[in-house]
Amino acid sequence: MITTLKSLFALTCFCVINATTALAQQSPSDVPPRMDKLDEVSDPAVTNTKKAVTKQTEQTTQTGEQTEVKVTNGVGTYIVKPNQSVGNSLPGDAQSSSNHAVQWVVKSWGGSKSTEPKDNEPEVLPPNPNPLPPQK
Repeated sequence: MITTLKSLFALTCFCVINATTALAQQSPSDVPPRMDKLDEVSDPAVTNTKKAVTKQTEQTTQTGEQTEVKVTNGVGTYIVKPNQSVGNSLPGDAQSSSNHAVQWVVKSWGGSKSTEPKDNEPEVLPPNPNPLPPQK
């Protein structure tokens, strides 16, 4: 009998909650929402231009075999090398791989250096002619 009363009470609560949520919902209106007029704007003053991309390739061969290809384009410089077989594996074997990763050139040293000072470099001050006395 107690379980029946608990079930009846739970069912009543469930029905009351569903009825109140159904009444709280609003029905959609047939009238469309009010639209505001936007100000007219002229064409933008900034235009984007793409740089001309130049692609340079340098191939290095040694004893008739191509050893590397260096490609320089607008994005950066990368070097492609053919895969070298390991040991006595032949191309197509399970031990050999046909893939070789591309090597990107991140930094390079030893290029031409300009001796002209740049505009944004700070000038070097001469040493102080009157140094501070030593502290005790």
